[in-house]
Amino acid sequence: MTQKTISSKQVGSNSIELSLEQLIACQYWARDTIPLPNKKSKAHLVGGHLSPYKGRGMEFSEVRQYQPGDDIRTIDWKVTARTGEVHTKIFQEERERPVFLLLDLQDSMFFGSKKRFKSTLACLQAARVFWTAHNSGNRVGALFSTATDHVELKPSNRRQNGLRLLQHMLELHNHRLESIYRQQQAFTINSNALCDALSRLRHLVKGGSLIYIFSDFTNLSQSCKQDLIHLAQHNDIHAVMITDPLEQSIPVAGEFIVSDGDKTVALNSARPGFKTRYQEMFHDKLVKTQAFFQEAQCSFVEYSTAQELSDFAINPYRNRSISGKRT
Repeated sequence: MTQKTISSKQVGSNSIELSLEQLIACQYWARDTIPLPNKKSKAHLVGGHLSPYKGRGMEFSEVRQYQPGDDIRTIDWKVTARTGEVHTKIFQEERERPVFLLLDLQDSMFFGSKKRFKSTLACLQAARVFWTAHNSGNRVGALFSTATDHVELKPSNRRQNGLRLLQHMLELHNHRLESIYRQQQAFTINSNALCDALSRLRHLVKGGSLIYIFSDFTNLSQSCKQDLIHLAQHNDIHAVMITDPLEQSIPVAGEFIVSDGDKTVALNSARPGFKTRYQEMFHDKLVKTQAFFQEAQCSFVEYSTAQELSDFAINPYRNRSISGKRT
């Protein structure tokens, strides 16, 4: 199947498996914009957004008459010879907004009760971010992490490297999906996986980048916060918490067997007050997670598998979510 034979509606089709065609077709949903750096970003950028300052850079702007103080190395000798007056070249420094994707594919993400798995939704939205950034001429890099493996891809604006990024995402997702549900392997939870990924990200990301983190954030710790605070000093971070309606509330009363991959417990939602306490537990987790990222100076939004792909705004400054409310 080629890019021309799949529509934007097919991208949003309900499924738990992914195909490369779906990830490629996510460009039909890439209609948002990558925001300019936040004022707190201190690093000098280099590539698609233009600096307000002029100087020797990558992009030629104009030729004008030489003025005292101009760099003599920029004199345009051809125009000078033709006009008889000294002219100098003016360059407009080219800027870019590097984008980095951190995709958490822990086994807890391979769950969903509405439309698709959390892992599937995270991959589709990561693909939307990729296409939005790529189509704007920005370089995109990625770090994909599971309980046992991770893939690192350096930022690039070449389409070939971008397709390789999507291919790695697809293979990592579908391989773990098959291991869990077809080969019946036990769920594997690595409580340090997200912290390890954030620590590695500190060495991969250059200042001035926009970082998207897609995860259910089941294993946040103080070590994670320290890495986030360090990254947020020179970058903008947008944390996207992927949730599922069944995590928020239990729709029917009954007895359920629940496992986190390590321990298994029996829940009886018919007991008085159980459903209310269950909802309160999720709300408390959401509030604490939001506060966690706010303290680390990161943008935060909750995004559910029950929502449509278009409900997620790629520009984080349009998301300004508060607990219990989605944008």
